[in-house]
Amino acid sequence: MVGAGAQHAAPEVLALAEALGAPVTAFRGGRGVVSEDHALGAGSAAAWELWAETDVLIGIGSRCEMQSMRWTGMMQEHDRLAAPRKLIRIEIEPDELLRLKPDVGIVADAKATARAKVEEVQPHVGYLDTIRAVLPRDGILVKDICQAGFASYFAWPVYQPRTYLTSGYQGNLGHALPTALGAKVGCPDKAVVTITGDGGFLFAAQELSTAAQHGIGMVTVVFRNQAYGNVRRDQQTVFEGRMIASDLPELDYVKLAEAQGVAGYRADSPATLQPLLEKAIADDALALIEVAVDPDSEVSPWPYIIKRG
Repeated sequence: MVGAGAQHAAPEVLALAEALGAPVTAFRGGRGVVSEDHALGAGSAAAWELWAETDVLIGIGSRCEMQSMRWTGMMQEHDRLAAPRKLIRIEIEPDELLRLKPDVGIVADAKATARAKVEEVQPHVGYLDTIRAVLPRDGILVKDICQAGFASYFAWPVYQPRTYLTSGYQGNLGHALPTALGAKVGCPDKAVVTITGDGGFLFAAQELSTAAQHGIGMVTVVFRNQAYGNVRRDQQTVFEGRMIASDLPELDYVKLAEAQGVAGYRADSPATLQPLLEKAIADDALALIEVAVDPDSEVSPWPYIIKRG
């Protein structure tokens, strides 16, 4: 539920909604924060239909008047905000949380908090948002078997056929860089961006020299977490922390790129990634951008993928 206090946070609210798979509604002041023709945009009538099966309401910059006052008495067993339904409120005014007390109250700016919650839910979503904002609608994204790649299953809007390339059912680790070379050669007038982890990248890292030799101007974004991320997580969570062969050495991928005649850059946030990616795409230039990620900060994407079928 969004109100006027979320008007300046539209991109962040939408990113959070997409990460959660949660519909967004408004009563008056919050209308338009998420477009009502978006798949997750819900007008008040549609929200009413969904209310009976709602287990958690997140109020962002909203008095939640519609749910807590307007709908009172209109339903019986699903009335108001009664248990077991939970209420989370993000509100800039502390006193407002005293009027309608939430199960979880956050006193903070809607924009900053929604962005932070997206990163807590899926830290790679912010990077995907940045790449999507920069990559033209007909640009091609090639995703590897990596944490950002998994997150792209649910957090990457695809606008046209043949612009989102994956390994398909086989799940071939390391396929992305060679595939991206072929995509750029086949579609030289389109921007091509590869997202890969360091584990997958090392399967074919030497092909950067092929790209340099033949002037194949695609961009590779390497998320360096120094691990086979899914294997490492499984060892921690399923095998009681017994770690073997899942950690990778600390390599300098910028130097590795430069040694093959490829421009290399570093980014440590979506904000620092954006100008580097914009320039590389505008120049149609071959480039590698290394993004350092703490493996212990990563959140498993699988619950979000499984929920979406």
